[in-house]
Amino acid sequence: MKLRQTSPRDGLRWMMTGLTRLRAAPMALSGLFAMVMLLLSLLLGLPWVGPLLVALLLPALGAGWYQVGRLMQDGGTPAPATLLAPLRSPVRKVLLQLGAVKAIGAWLLLEIGDLIDPDMAAAWEAFRSGQGSDGTMIEAVATLQQGMMLRAALLLPLLLAFWHAPAVALRTGAGAAKALFVSITASTRNIGAFVVYGLAWLGADLMMSALLGALVGLLGLGAIGMVLVLPAVLLFSAGFHVSMQASVDGCIEFED
Repeated sequence: MKLRQTSPRDGLRWMMTGLTRLRAAPMALSGLFAMVMLLLSLLLGLPWVGPLLVALLLPALGAGWYQVGRLMQDGGTPAPATLLAPLRSPVRKVLLQLGAVKAIGAWLLLEIGDLIDPDMAAAWEAFRSGQGSDGTMIEAVATLQQGMMLRAALLLPLLLAFWHAPAVALRTGAGAAKALFVSITASTRNIGAFVVYGLAWLGADLMMSALLGALVGLLGLGAIGMVLVLPAVLLFSAGFHVSMQASVDGCIEFED
């Protein structure tokens, strides 16, 4: 296993790899993402243990998307068995350990976010209740947006720290500590490429949202517009997840 040094433009290439794979198998990839979301939604419905189970499973699912990307790179067709294979692999315990550490880190960062921005909870309650004047609702929405941006900024370093760890554990059999160390090093060395990668996906998201919003408005679909929006969201999310393998292999050279 060797660390690679990338250039910022590699981030755009990673993003385009996801779009190319999405174009090759749109139905299969969007179906996989829908399956994952259904599974996670069912688990979240479980009292107490649901959120914990979801947090534990996220690195294993990340390793599964990595495997789907490798399969498509070799000309294969994405399938649920490939996505769920890491849960049956010898490194399942390590992936669950990574999930536990990541969940604790996310909880601590969100607690820090609550200390910095204690008004978000009240704004969410006001927005959810729908009660109050128009000025109050506008203020609540603004507070929510600021709070979400703050928490996203706090969680971003954690996301990059764990970005490569599931794939490292899967490909090398490394323990959680070593996989996390390699992941942090790889992300830090290639931060320029990740900035471009994130901006490229953000730009694509904004463009898709604008086009869908204009289309729904022109056709006067209203709530029925979700018939168009939901498939687009599934496709976009699947393209992002299947591009993650390109970013990992772009930063790390694994020995077969």
